[in-house]
Amino acid sequence: MNNFFFSNFSRSYILFLVIFFSNTLPAFSETGVSVFMYHRFGEDKYPSTNVSEEQFYSHIDYILSNKIKIIGLEKLVKMLETNQILDQKAVAFSVDDAYSSFYKTAWPVFRDNGIPVTLFISTDIIDKKTKGYMTWEEIKKFINEGGTVGQHTASHLHMPLNNVSKIKNDLLDSHKSWIKNIGFIPKLFAYPYGESSNEVIDILKEFEISHAFGQHSGVISNFENKYYLPRFSLNEKFGQLERFEFAVNAYSLDIKNFLPIDMFLTDNKKPLIEFSVINNLKGNSIDCFSNPNGEWSMQELTNITKNRIQIKLKNKYLSGRARLNCTTKVDEKWYWFGYQFLVK
Repeated sequence: MNNFFFSNFSRSYILFLVIFFSNTLPAFSETGVSVFMYHRFGEDKYPSTNVSEEQFYSHIDYILSNKIKIIGLEKLVKMLETNQILDQKAVAFSVDDAYSSFYKTAWPVFRDNGIPVTLFISTDIIDKKTKGYMTWEEIKKFINEGGTVGQHTASHLHMPLNNVSKIKNDLLDSHKSWIKNIGFIPKLFAYPYGESSNEVIDILKEFEISHAFGQHSGVISNFENKYYLPRFSLNEKFGQLERFEFAVNAYSLDIKNFLPIDMFLTDNKKPLIEFSVINNLKGNSIDCFSNPNGEWSMQELTNITKNRIQIKLKNKYLSGRARLNCTTKVDEKWYWFGYQFLVK
């Protein structure tokens, strides 16, 4: 009798644990979502922020021809909020700054093919009716036709380089403009230049912003910092179809306990980088590339423990934005993790 009770209790308890942790914790390893970021379309005077029309059309054709799952950023954020497992490879699209070329060239393609896209807008440039940018009337029409919008500050400032008061006032100014011109404040947020810091993140929390997107490459999973979500930036150099295909099909290299804790480096331009890998790499090695001294090179990795990696940079980062990209290949699938530092 006691053995029977204990046996059934044990099975029930184990089943409870399986169900509980399946619904409260993210999957051990997820395929993830590749989010892409554009700026300009067909404006070849600005190659660092522009993709050619041919490049853009090839991206959309590849997604549609291969029946890649597409989700909107709002849906992605809801999935992250509820720890839904991102177990089906998918992509999402975003565009920063509301250039006129997006509205004239890219939006009709997104709209007519039923592809969700989020437009992150800095409000000052729109309020000033600046040539080359969308108008509020066009933005309202974009929303009415199915587009979604996100915050991108008022003045497109370098957020970590400004004091708390300046950042808060800038966000408040953008909110006033959103209410005046659109009637609501968007939930989504993207950092200008992809730059953030722990101090900036604390400010976003005060403003009840729950998730924020950067501009560093990587595939989003439930293990990502929800205030520093990666996006693959596309321009003429990095918008070639081969790279786009690679990013579409990349999986999330899941990382935890990343050091240094703050992505804004104020004192140390040669930080000791550490992180733990969650994925089962099946004995495969990781390659990490970074740009200390302004030059991209493979970095030397040391395994502190089986799953924890340390990177000792040979040179200092230059002031400005510095990046780290780590990849590995497991069972013929590529896994990608990226990070961006702002160096004072």
